[in-house]
Amino acid sequence: MPILLLESAIRMTLIAAAVALVLRIMRIKTASVLHAVWASVVVLMMLLPAWVAWGPRASIAILPPDPIPAIALLPPLLPAGLADATPRTSPVPSPAREGGGYSLVTAVYLFGFGGLLLRLAIGTIRSRRLTGASCVVPVTVGLLHPGIILPESAREWPQAQLDAVLAHEGEHIRRRDPLFQWLALLNRALFWFHPLAWWLERRLSGLAEEACDAAVIAQGHDPRDYSEYLLNLARSVERAGTRIEAVGMAMPGIGLKHRIRQMLSGVPVPRISRPRIACTIVVSAVAAAILAAGTLVHAQSPTPKFEVASVKTISGGGGRRSEGGLHFAPGVIASTPGGITVRQIILEAYHLTRSQLSGGPGWLDSDKFELQAKTEPFADKNAVGLMLQTLLAERFKLMASRGTKEMPVYALTVGKKGPGPTLRKLKEGEDSPSPAGFQSGGAPEFAGHAGGQGTVFKGITMQEFAYSLSRLSGAQEGSQVVGRPVLDRTDLQGQFYVRLVWTGDDDFKGALEDELGLRLESRRAVMDSLVIDHIEKPSEN
Repeated sequence: MPILLLESAIRMTLIAAAVALVLRIMRIKTASVLHAVWASVVVLMMLLPAWVAWGPRASIAILPPDPIPAIALLPPLLPAGLADATPRTSPVPSPAREGGGYSLVTAVYLFGFGGLLLRLAIGTIRSRRLTGASCVVPVTVGLLHPGIILPESAREWPQAQLDAVLAHEGEHIRRRDPLFQWLALLNRALFWFHPLAWWLERRLSGLAEEACDAAVIAQGHDPRDYSEYLLNLARSVERAGTRIEAVGMAMPGIGLKHRIRQMLSGVPVPRISRPRIACTIVVSAVAAAILAAGTLVHAQSPTPKFEVASVKTISGGGGRRSEGGLHFAPGVIASTPGGITVRQIILEAYHLTRSQLSGGPGWLDSDKFELQAKTEPFADKNAVGLMLQTLLAERFKLMASRGTKEMPVYALTVGKKGPGPTLRKLKEGEDSPSPAGFQSGGAPEFAGHAGGQGTVFKGITMQEFAYSLSRLSGAQEGSQVVGRPVLDRTDLQGQFYVRLVWTGDDDFKGALEDELGLRLESRRAVMDSLVIDHIEKPSEN
């Protein structure tokens, strides 16, 4: 509830500022019109929380575009914070809820709301029991059936003063001022933490008095005599030492000096034409609707694309052989010799393992394509993934559905002996020549290991290394060493130099523990998945 009220308060601040600007531009100064406008703002302020919670919403793209987000990839390098058996769609607790902060905020809000609501309820009950003996000044009370209560001293008033007072209070009844003032007090209790609610209550009270004063003068009462009546009532309140705490109390009201100065100035109340009033209402209503229902969102970023991209079918590329891969160099992305399958391109684009991708025709695994693309130098892997997604949508007409499913995974953990000899954390400022997360083979570090397989990473995080293990190719064509998504559970932070050599797929887990001090533990987890709904073979360049 406090979060909902806070959002409503922010929106109401913008709405009130917009309304005030419209009133200033349209030069609206008549008290009765201003009262009607601000009374509408009070009603809107009370209804806004319900609108924010359940009303229709519209997106307004006025914020600057987001940078290319890693979250657009599926999944973004397998985030370590994902619980093994928890769906990605599970709600994340708000920071305000942690440590009991949310409960404390709620308690403070309810304390303030309850106190002001109780005071309003007591005042409403007391107003029904008011008599002339308990009133120092005239008051108009009653929400649905208002009435006028005169003080006992009214018997001694001159007839002209009594007529002016009754005209003033009768105007309060005609305008339903007690009801609107009560709503302003209720709104103040609901938004007691927001200065706008307090300002609106005071503003409505002052405007109501000014509007009634204008009506009294319009009926032919002398402004000087009427001002003297108001001063006499003010002196009565000063002698009594208190004001009646009752809903809808009228004179002497708020801003007595301003009211008297305005009446004695001799400046006539400006008349406002109906078209001007209608224009004010329409503009204010449109601004309020936009700020109440609108959701500020980031403007859509330009679709990430390669500067130049070429896709060619390799003749005779059929058959289930190696799926191929992509070679990354500064500013250039190209398929490995022999080409790459479309399924492998999809896996690279969305950062998935084979078990996370399903659907599609058979040619996704059999047909080979030569892919060459040019991009900005040192574009990060997330940006390249988004560009590949655009390429797949434009050239292959790929349409896919995102989802989640439970599947077997491996958790990458630190063994009992700790990190091994070929797992070294890079020192701050140490040169990291290879882009993080990119596999390199045939490196000098593999000298003396003929017939074996190896991989070297320089400047890679454990999250990225875990993801790379899940995609590691096996010794046989089309096979994978691990074959499952790998989640980082090492709690090792920073970037590392990683060197791993093994002689066969069956030897991989042993080499992983002996050389790096890391283990793969079998678990189950809910992971992101992608289902291919439609895809076409591309036309030649």
